[in-house]
Amino acid sequence: MLYDYEKKEVGSEEKSILFKVINGVDLSAQIGSYLKLRDKDQIGDTSAMSRLLGLKLLSEKKGLILRGMRKYQLTSAGLFYVLSETRTYPPSLLKKYGNDPILLALLYQYFEVDTIASSTARFYSLITQYLRQCCRITLNWLEDTQNSNEEHKNKLMNHLKFELELNAKLLAFRIMTMYSDSNILSLSPKSESDDSDVAYYDLETNMKEILAKDNKFIELLHKTNADFKNGFKEFTNSN
Repeated sequence: MLYDYEKKEVGSEEKSILFKVINGVDLSAQIGSYLKLRDKDQIGDTSAMSRLLGLKLLSEKKGLILRGMRKYQLTSAGLFYVLSETRTYPPSLLKKYGNDPILLALLYQYFEVDTIASSTARFYSLITQYLRQCCRITLNWLEDTQNSNEEHKNKLMNHLKFELELNAKLLAFRIMTMYSDSNILSLSPKSESDDSDVAYYDLETNMKEILAKDNKFIELLHKTNADFKNGFKEFTNSN
């Protein structure tokens, strides 16, 4: 999906439109109003939308177009841009584009959709950091493979696969460590009222229970545990 992807230079007007698409703002009425009234305060210059379409970060949704009003969605390239360049976006974005090949490869082979939809702030922060790092790894691979022949690309593809799988195992290790009972307690924000401490502990304990019931995540934990045990054994027995 990303063979031809190049890092995008996106201006403030384009970012504003992307932000609205990310947050589910219906642009169709705004664009229709713009075309009728030339009201640039609604969405900005339509050339910004044209640039996003030209960069293939957005595409028009298929379906009825009424009075020039169009609906837009992120392309795979647009989703990749958001994941790599945007630090904050709602969990609903990851659910809405759950069938995109990028999220299927990086996220939903390791987690159920409902697990991500139930994210606490702490857990979701780990997920967004993980996805951003995956995108940076992939961008580095794309830069390394520019002007390469297919044979060289395939060799580097194996390295990319290894790095992405390793990043997923590092995520599993972080989650496993963070969600030990002692760390849930120690990382809970302290306040004058014990009630908020208890509420925070209950919230994260519930997140831990959700993860424990996620078969995809448990499978990732088993793989991570096996690799760690094998590596630990080799290092400790090396002398």
